Amino acid sequence: MGLAAAQQDMFDNRYTAADGDYARLLAAAPNVADVHAGFALFLNYRNDFGDALRQARRGVVLDRRSGAAAAVLCRVQDWSGDINHAVVSGRSAVRLAAENPLAHLFYAEALADSGDYAGSKDQIGSANALIARHPTRFLSAEAQREVANLDGDLGQRSAQIAALQAALRIQPHWLYRTAEVVDAELGANQKAAAHQALDSAVAETPDDIETLQMLGNDAVFVGDASAAVSLWARALRLAPDDPTLLDMNGLLAVAAKNDVNAAVREFERALTVDPQDLHAAAFLVALGRYVQKEPEAGYREIKSALSADVGARSLRRPPPPQPDAAGTVAAAQALARVNHARAAAGLAAVHLDAHLTASADSHAFYWLFNNLAPSVSDLGIHLETPGLPGYSGQFPWARAAAYGYADPRIGEDITHRGGAVAAVDDWVNSVFHRFALLRPDLTAVGYSQAQVGSLLIEDMEFGFAVAAPAVPVAYPAGGARDVPAIFVDNELPDPVPAGKPRTTGYPVTMTFSQAATVSVASFALTGPDGKPVVAYVLSPSPSTENSAALLPASPLQANAAYTSRIAATVDGHSFTRTWTFTTAS
Repeated sequence: MGLAAAQQDMFDNRYTAADGDYARLLAAAPNVADVHAGFALFLNYRNDFGDALRQARRGVVLDRRSGAAAAVLCRVQDWSGDINHAVVSGRSAVRLAAENPLAHLFYAEALADSGDYAGSKDQIGSANALIARHPTRFLSAEAQREVANLDGDLGQRSAQIAALQAALRIQPHWLYRTAEVVDAELGANQKAAAHQALDSAVAETPDDIETLQMLGNDAVFVGDASAAVSLWARALRLAPDDPTLLDMNGLLAVAAKNDVNAAVREFERALTVDPQDLHAAAFLVALGRYVQKEPEAGYREIKSALSADVGARSLRRPPPPQPDAAGTVAAAQALARVNHARAAAGLAAVHLDAHLTASADSHAFYWLFNNLAPSVSDLGIHLETPGLPGYSGQFPWARAAAYGYADPRIGEDITHRGGAVAAVDDWVNSVFHRFALLRPDLTAVGYSQAQVGSLLIEDMEFGFAVAAPAVPVAYPAGGARDVPAIFVDNELPDPVPAGKPRTTGYPVTMTFSQAATVSVASFALTGPDGKPVVAYVLSPSPSTENSAALLPASPLQANAAYTSRIAATVDGHSFTRTWTFTTAS
């Protein structure tokens, strides 16, 4: 059994078999760089980025001269969001393996994602010239995929979808190609086309647990309830004691069928199999509080699950999972990260409010309970619909009031990053989501996070004081160092104009008091060469929480000093400020 056979199992959608192939290869050749690199690429296509990164790094360590290993590391770093290091690895891959098309293709993606579109196009051209000598379906399809990635980064949605469809025509039986078409069509709001493509793939999906999970995640993401239920149920029939499959079937019992009793059974089974399944425990607690309206029901169900089949377990069982304790730790991490950002901007610290945290928790689980409902897509994620499971109020301020927070001055940020620190960093390093965090009148926050399988959400609620005159807040602040050079657009509302490149420079903002009347005359950024940076500028308004924002149209230079200058009239008085910050190397 060799690498080619393992890869062919992947292309045949036999991911479970491919897993076994790579396990045997690693056991037989634990110090061969190509084996680790091949496994890393497989893991990357499965979206298992943590393990993929470990395997890719191991491959590079085992053979520093392997361009193939460096190329895979480039791809894994890029898909993990570490774009700067991906560019470095890609450059190394092309230097070490100039005749390897994948080195050029993976480097092309990292370049496009970093904003170097001309460089990306050149690398795709180099790869195509090499592929023409020894074409394979995978290489030809992958070249089209990189064309699609470049088109997507340039904001050309239709061209992106066309290139992904071309990749699918070249390699039609690998369901991963279909999944990418579905994702792109959904991103372009072509929901009917996405559903049709997914439904066609479901009919071709083999009885392979990992393949079913891959498409099952896409079905949930698309909001295709029938496909999601079918795929996850098929996977569970193949592995009835897999806690991940039990968790997802439990979630779908609520989100697709509104069957709370069935959900409780699945999550209790998951805890019986894995007594440390924190996600199952948290979902049971949330069901009790927000749907069953029995606050203690969830903990009773956890106890019932852990009491089952005690004789088959060791008498020294670990303590049961404690969702509330885990939530307390996450909220403290989020608060510390918020106050770190505020301190960097010269602002006072805020405190954690239990009422706002309860509101955040209820809404995070509302999203999980109703994940397949169209009403929670896009900006609807901030709203709730009466009659749906877990409803506590249509708007954030109504939900806060329902949980005992009396002041109606409320805001909300939501993301999907997998943890408190990553979530707060995502908000700080954005445009619209930054504003609330850096308002001078922010006094309290609440935070919660929830997850089942690949579905995850982080929710922060903001409590504001009565607006009062305050010193305007610049971010990045004057003298700041190691400021990111790029912003990869992932926001709703979208700060980048339609059809424009999605990778830009780091946003610069000036947040004024909510009590101030502001008119901005100019907001500019100059680079190390003294020339103005082309940028998109947002003026203070209710939609920007009285903040001005400057978003460079292209990535900034690394390790370079930039100077911002804003001129405005604030409450009838002239206001100007000039400050400098330095980007990271």
